[in-house]
Amino acid sequence: MQQSSYAVWWQDGDGPRIAGKLSLTVSKLLLSGPGSCRLAVRLDEIVSVEYLRGELEIDRRAAPRLRVGNLDGVGALLELSHALAA
Repeated sequence: MQQSSYAVWWQDGDGPRIAGKLSLTVSKLLLSGPGSCRLAVRLDEIVSVEYLRGELEIDRRAAPRLRVGNLDGVGALLELSHALAA
């Protein structure tokens, strides 16, 4: 993967959309937003990743669907979806 962090918005289940940064580590997907807004998802909790309509839809075990949208360069989410699938 060429890049390890992305400017994104995310929505956890039916919650609000939050703009911030997504970082991908060896074992986690980390989302950070304004103030203390944070979400960490262990990669082994991810059941499936789909790139649909310019958004990533991430299904997790025992957690609501996580939607992620791009605020970064063109192709960043597609690159990220390939990295998560691997």
